[in-house]
This record gives sequence, C-alpha cells and structure tokens, in this order.
Amino acid sequence: MAIVMTVSKFPALQFQIPKDNRHLAYSAVGDANSPHVLLCLPGLLETRATFDPLLKAAEGLHGLRVISLDLCGRGDSSPLPHDKGYTMQVYLEDVVHFMRHALMPEGQPMPRIDVLGTSMGGILAMYLASDAHNHVHGLFLNDIGLDLPWMSIYGLYDGMKVEGRLPEPQVMATRFNVSLGAVVAVQSPSHFDLPYRKDWKGMNFGHLLSHFKGPVRLIHGSDSGVCPIEQVRVMKRELPQCQVLEVPGAHHPAPFTPEVCAFVLQALSQAPVAVESAAAKERREEKERGFWPWLKQRYRGAKAK
Repeated sequence: MAIVMTVSKFPALQFQIPKDNRHLAYSAVGDANSPHVLLCLPGLLETRATFDPLLKAAEGLHGLRVISLDLCGRGDSSPLPHDKGYTMQVYLEDVVHFMRHALMPEGQPMPRIDVLGTSMGGILAMYLASDAHNHVHGLFLNDIGLDLPWMSIYGLYDGMKVEGRLPEPQVMATRFNVSLGAVVAVQSPSHFDLPYRKDWKGMNFGHLLSHFKGPVRLIHGSDSGVCPIEQVRVMKRELPQCQVLEVPGAHHPAPFTPEVCAFVLQALSQAPVAVESAAAKERREEKERGFWPWLKQRYRGAKAK
C-alpha cells in the first residue's frame, strides 16, 4: 500500500452523521447538480488525498462530479466515539448514509453514480453495488479482485513496513494521518465483520456482483501482491466484459498516474447518463457539450508519447 500523500490539497467539505454527532470529510470537483457522480473510496489506512490526482484531472469537466471521501478516523473525518469500534460494517453504513443523503437529494433527478474503490474501498464498493437501493451504475476496482487469498492479506501491509516491520501504531497514525484507534482496529481479525464466502484459498466476494448489470473495470499493478495476475484471470472469466488496465511496475495499490486517470475519465465519458425529466436532459446536454472533446484533447498528447 504505497501512500504518497496523507493531506489532501483540496478543501475538506463536511457531511454530518447525526446518530453520534460526527462528520465525514470529503473533497469534490464539478457542479453539485451534475447528472453523473463518481464516488471514490480509499483503502485500509488511506485518506481522500489518494485521489487528488484524479480530482485534479477532472477539474473543468462538464457533466461530471468527482467526490473523494475520508472514512471515519481518517484524514479530516471525525473519529468514532472513544476512538473505538472501527469495522467494515461501520464504514459501509457511513458511506450508504452519505450516498442516500448527499448524492440522492430528495426532489431532484437521480444522478448516475459510479464508485471507484481502492483496495478495501473496492471491497466496500462491491457491497454497495450488491444492494440495488444504492443505485450504483458502475464500478472501478483499484487492485482488488473478486477473491482475496489469505496470503494476499499480508500484502495489504507491505507498503506500511519499515525495514520489514510495521512501525508502532502511533507512528503509523501520524504517518498516514489517521486516528490511533483506526490503526489498531485494522490489525484485528474483528475488523472485517461483513458477511463473505470463504474457502481454503481465502475470502470470496464474487457473489456480490452476481446480479450487478453495470460495467466493472479493474486497475491493477503488475507487481501487486494483493491482486496478482491470477486475480485478473478470475475477473475476466467471471465478468467477460470487464476492462482491465495494468500499471507496469506498480505494487499495491496502483497509483493514480495520468494514464490511470485517463482510463477512468474516458470510461465515464462514454457512459450513458440516467435522466428523469426533459429539464434534466436539457441541462445535461448543455453541460456535456465540452466533456468528451475536452477530454480527448487533454490526453491525446499523453497517448501519443
């Protein structure tokens, strides 16, 4: 897990979680009324800063809003009460609450929502997509496959090690800009408390997408210890239409290089946008006139090199 930056260069916006008087922090680029939203979920001890290059690349695009979210106890989001209780179920509930209230405002047209998840965020994205009430239209998975072999779990911590060992929890908390409680929690077996299927090889999530009809795209590092080539083969076998981008020389997770950003944004530019009224359609068409031509012009030079 190679984390380059821990503090986002984009302003932190706040979304309140009313049940325990805390907030989630998020960054956003694009019009708040855009008909197309990409929600970005970070990995195990990552923050929304991971997605800064993608948000930067998306600035100025018409018809698309890109949002990156800090999970509880990470970045600028509030820690849980007493800095305890961090589990996958809590993260999932927080994200669902954010989606239902921040991305699907009552009385407004439903936007098309795609979710990009890095590592643990990709697993959360699969759970989100498995529930039709979340209205997830498409998935981008950054270096996480449909299975997580037991041995690959150790690879989640490789980028955190110093001289082959994990630093003390307080050092990790400072380094990654997360709470001490979150660091301690992710090293506990009880951290993953969502239902999953397992066999002798590891944890299986493929069933979560068995009824998902939207596009699924995989970004993976060629040298990843979490999503090796075998996981790519499984993904292509189970989801034949899946598009795959390999990032040469990358470990876990894949960094958001210009090529990765272009892969994501080009895919989104080609996706149909759900509309619910003639007024919404007219507004979308007005905003999208410069979207795809602008994107092609921006990345044409990079592809030619």
